[in-house]
Amino acid sequence: MNQKFIIKFEQGSLEQSYKLAEADVVGGVNGIFELLDDDFMKRVLDLFAQMRSAIIETYNKYQ
Repeated sequence: MNQKFIIKFEQGSLEQSYKLAEADVVGGVNGIFELLDDDFMKRVLDLFAQMRSAIIETYNKYQ
């Protein structure tokens, strides 16, 4: 993947993707799992909530 790690999260119809250069991750694949700590995962979930609100608000404007 062009010397990048791709981390993808899905929740229903929503998706978040993060691309990290292999050179920026210490420890290879194991290093990726170290980055996915509780604080990061909370932010991912918060972003999903924001994304869901944004699409619902936009959809409701045109109903």
